[in-house]
Amino acid sequence: MRKSLVSYPTESEILYSKKVVPNAERLVPYYELYKLINHAEGSIIKCGISADEAFSYFSFFKRIGGNNRHPMVSFEKNPSVFETVEVNNETVTLVKTRSKQVTETQIDLIKQARIENIDFLPGQLTDSIPEYLIANPELKIALLTIDLDDYENTITAMQYLYPRLIGGGVLIINNYYKRDGESAAVEEYFKGKEVFIRHFSLEKGPHYIIKD
Repeated sequence: MRKSLVSYPTESEILYSKKVVPNAERLVPYYELYKLINHAEGSIIKCGISADEAFSYFSFFKRIGGNNRHPMVSFEKNPSVFETVEVNNETVTLVKTRSKQVTETQIDLIKQARIENIDFLPGQLTDSIPEYLIANPELKIALLTIDLDDYENTITAMQYLYPRLIGGGVLIINNYYKRDGESAAVEEYFKGKEVFIRHFSLEKGPHYIIKD
């Protein structure tokens, strides 16, 4: 496993007169990564919902590009965040707004997801991913984002989803720089394999892999 550094200007360097909001500096790196799969067939998958705006960014890139070929699916590691209800004979996934573990950003993401047809899968990630693959055996992934922090959920996501990533597809590891359970799981998964882990010039920027 090898690493390389790719340098891109941050949003604050380009829009120097704009007030920078939390995580806004990731906009340019995410866009550069999205462009790599813009014309590819496959889903955009996000594992883990946090205060990070990555999914909103990718949805925005789809809209401005008029690209509807990428279904968007998100898995959450915390089963207490979601609940499913029946509305007009249709099962709808909602966020539990009274849960102490839910942030305002997560609530906003869920609301926007209903508008933009993003599927949020409730339940424990270690169960919901294999269940989703049974229901969608032909799944192909163009872009996979891991944002889970811990070892168990990350290794589960890698084992089930990375094989579905298409050639030329992109794996984004949001918290690899933290050197915690997430990075340990990724390194174990790729142990003994010739894989380049690239990253941007941001101190806390995402690391990524382009699958051969």
